[in-house]
Amino acid sequence: MDEKKKLLEDISEDRKKLFRINEEIEGLDKAVSFWKIFLIPLLISFIILLPARQMGLSDGREIGIFIITFALALILLTRRSRKIISQEKEILIEKRKEIQHEIFEKTKRLREDE
Repeated sequence: MDEKKKLLEDISEDRKKLFRINEEIEGLDKAVSFWKIFLIPLLISFIILLPARQMGLSDGREIGIFIITFALALILLTRRSRKIISQEKEILIEKRKEIQHEIFEKTKRLREDE
């Protein structure tokens, strides 16, 4: 009887872990803020613009350098953050599979004990 209670408690704890992991997976997409994705490329563009202004380029070329730098930085930062998020998701999904397997095994043992 004590073993049955212990198994039920373990299953309950594992289900709570599953719930937390699912919340983490859902929260990963919201983890990267718009401002972080927008401001970093903007800062990089301004930093690149400073030497371009010192070179004496025309205003049109300076604006072109700024826009191209901003677009490239935005693309690279977005890809990098997506890659990081997908790696974290894969890790969490593996943990979720392990916990689901543990719950299945504990449930199987619980049924065998009855």
